[in-house]
Amino acid sequence: MAVLAIHDLSCYAKSSLTVVLPVLEALEVETAVLPTALLSTQSDGFDDIFVSDEHKAMTEIIGRFEKLSLSFEGVYSGFLSSAEEIETVLYAMKRFSSLSFVDPVMGDNGSLYQTVDESLCSEMRRLVRNADIITPNFTEAMLLTELDDGFAPQGQRAISDQISVLRSLGPERGVITGIPLQAGGRGNAAWEGKEIRLYQYEDEHVSFPGSGDLFASLLFGLVIKGNSFFGSVGHATQIASFAVRESKRRGRERRRGVLLSPVMDEIRRRML
Repeated sequence: MAVLAIHDLSCYAKSSLTVVLPVLEALEVETAVLPTALLSTQSDGFDDIFVSDEHKAMTEIIGRFEKLSLSFEGVYSGFLSSAEEIETVLYAMKRFSSLSFVDPVMGDNGSLYQTVDESLCSEMRRLVRNADIITPNFTEAMLLTELDDGFAPQGQRAISDQISVLRSLGPERGVITGIPLQAGGRGNAAWEGKEIRLYQYEDEHVSFPGSGDLFASLLFGLVIKGNSFFGSVGHATQIASFAVRESKRRGRERRRGVLLSPVMDEIRRRML
């Protein structure tokens, strides 16, 4: 079993490939990587970031993969550094894999990430239309659906409306993560076909970069290994929320990203 992870690489602090790769390997999913960008640090909490767009390198690497006649059981994309990379990701998904998993990384807490612009958001909708599974956070779901409720706590009707629009874009399965709930706390709302399930968890009132990558990587890895979709969402929700809770409890500096060491123990304890 092998998959291809298409994400950026931050040289300092935990996010993207520095989360994706160890989590998938801990799940015993062999992972090849296709870096979309090289960053000096992850973007949340740091200024004066060096960013190198790796689009040219991506096309060269894909060409080498084709010469090797490689194939993967799944292709999993995350942060993209430019709108031009969308076409390359779409090609990789069609060329190498039967399962297309898209984490449409654009922003959080109501704002775009500092390296993301409107043209990338527009093209991200095109990528989402070609995905089998998507995992937007609450902000990204609003960007994709253009249903802007601000950050008001959400009830069942509002969540269902957002999912209805996301399903109409194409993906038959997906999760909106980090939804503020009218009932209190936060929730991940998952759909498979017309069925919707909500997974509630405690709001720790702190966000650690990389926690979204952690959730999506867990979900992708579990689904690739043949676990049920809703069961995988439940496990991923439990472990990702545990990681945020432990990162906070241990006094982790937020901008360094989610703490991974306790996550590895939980993966081994719960799933292997």
